[in-house]
Parts: sequence; C-alpha cells; structure tokens
Amino acid sequence: MIGNLYFGISKKVRIFIIFLLIILVFYFIGRFIFIRLNKVPLEFFKARQEASLIAHGIVKLSTDSAERVGQISNLNDKQNYTEALNLVTREMEKNREIRQKAIELSANLEIMARSTAKIYPDSSARVALEAVSIETTLISQLVDYSDYLNQLLEILRAKLLGQSNSHDKINELIKKINAEAKTVNELNQKFNDLMNQFDNNK
Repeated sequence: MIGNLYFGISKKVRIFIIFLLIILVFYFIGRFIFIRLNKVPLEFFKARQEASLIAHGIVKLSTDSAERVGQISNLNDKQNYTEALNLVTREMEKNREIRQKAIELSANLEIMARSTAKIYPDSSARVALEAVSIETTLISQLVDYSDYLNQLLEILRAKLLGQSNSHDKINELIKKINAEAKTVNELNQKFNDLMNQFDNNK
C-alpha cells in the first residue's frame, strides 16, 4: 500500500523526498558523531569562563602586591617601620580580596572537575582535568602567600613597638611572598596553555 502511494506521486516529489531523507540521515549521523566524539557540557564552558576571569584578576592583584612588597622591603632597609607597617596593613586589605577571589575560583573549579566526566573524547577530559588540578594548586599557593603576609604584618608590628629585631626574618618573608606571587603567575599560565590545548583537541 505504501509502495503504491509512493509510486502514485510525481517523479519530482519522489526525488525531493529521497533528497530530504538523505539530508536527514546525514544530519543525524553527523549529530551523533559530534555528540559522541566532541561533547563538552555547557556547565564546563560557563565555569571555565568564570574561572579564567577570576584567575586573571588574582594574577593582577598578586603582581601588584609583589611590587608593593618591594616597597615595604625598601622601607624596612631604611628603618622606616611606621610607613612599612601602613603599607602592609593596606596590603592586608588587598589580601582579603584575593582570598575572596580564591573562594570564587575554587567553586568554579569544582564545577569544571565534576563536568570532566561528561567530556568526550577522553583525551580532552584528561587535559581538562589536568588544567583544573593546576589551578587548584594555584589556590594552595595563594594560601601560603596569605600566611606569609600575615606573618610579615605581625613582625613589623612587633618591630615598631620595639618588641622584636627581626630584620632578616622580614627580608626572608618578603622573598617568600615574591616567590609565591611568581608561582601563582606561572601556574595560571600553565592553566591557560592547557585550555588552549583542550580547544585544539576538540
């Protein structure tokens, strides 16, 4: 009956139907291949975008911080402890901002990590997971940076009050703070490089 109906229509309509069926077949085959081989969840893309913006802000803050810590070092060498203490106090305010951004970054990295299980192919998922791991290490470095800055503040306060004479300890902490800021920058660059690799792998 279907055969009779098919041959009962004009040749032009039959050709159009065949052409349409071919298009639909290729569409669904292509759609299946795309979904199976190049699948990246929307939540991963959103979290990645947010994480990149936050990390960029963190790197900017830590780089600026390293410059101000250099000023603190100079003031310490000149025994201008009052101004050095004022600078460190202001730096602590910036440090709280960095900590808040680190919390926001951590939340987005968690989403990215959960989403990697839904990414295809597996090679892309591995690159994404490595990138998340790198950026998680960055957060750990930020915690160390914050701790060193807190120690520096306490030592400078004690020195200002004449309760301590820790010139060498101050310089040691300043070196550590600068080193942490540099590491944060390098880790974020590795994250960006891996994300570029992820994009090229799709």
